[in-house]
Amino acid sequence: MSSDPQPAISVLQLRISLRGLSPPVWRRVLVPEHLTLAQLHNVIQVVMGWTDEHLHQFTIRGRRYGEAHEGVLQCSTVANELALTAFGLREHEGFIYVYDFNAWWRHDIRVERRLLRQQPAPLPRCVAGCGPCPPEDIGGIEGYLESKEERSEYEFLEWIESLREGPIVLDELRDEVDKWLVWLDRRFDRRTANDRLQEILA
Repeated sequence: MSSDPQPAISVLQLRISLRGLSPPVWRRVLVPEHLTLAQLHNVIQVVMGWTDEHLHQFTIRGRRYGEAHEGVLQCSTVANELALTAFGLREHEGFIYVYDFNAWWRHDIRVERRLLRQQPAPLPRCVAGCGPCPPEDIGGIEGYLESKEERSEYEFLEWIESLREGPIVLDELRDEVDKWLVWLDRRFDRRTANDRLQEILA
């Protein structure tokens, strides 16, 4: 006996781009349209690589949406239960997500396509991306670019050469190597992002 087919659901293909960085940092994700803004916030945090330690807000069609916190900027609607379906987003329409009001990391989000999916699982899913997320609490774009220049490949080779000049303390060497890896590993691991998505949204 064959089971009844699952009803088709509306799926949005979103491109999330972190503004102001070169090379660009972006992700392409598939999300069910019934996702709430709070759930979309979680998706963005995972696929971009943030640690969810700061406040955030969405701006959609000129209105701000986010969690309300006493003593800070109040947004027009609490986002926890507001679904993307409430906006009827069109293809090519864009909106904004800001993370960390001090650093002001601005993400431009664009609806690339609307799809109907018969078997949605596993969703949300990251299908493409480029570039690693900046380290948390680096001081915004300006601080990130300054630190990136200080940790260039040329500076890394200079540091390697300096190790020949004196005794090496293994613990200090390990800590320093960890700091360099943040800047030298420029890949985006889509599989890891999708594994984390399944963990937080299961």
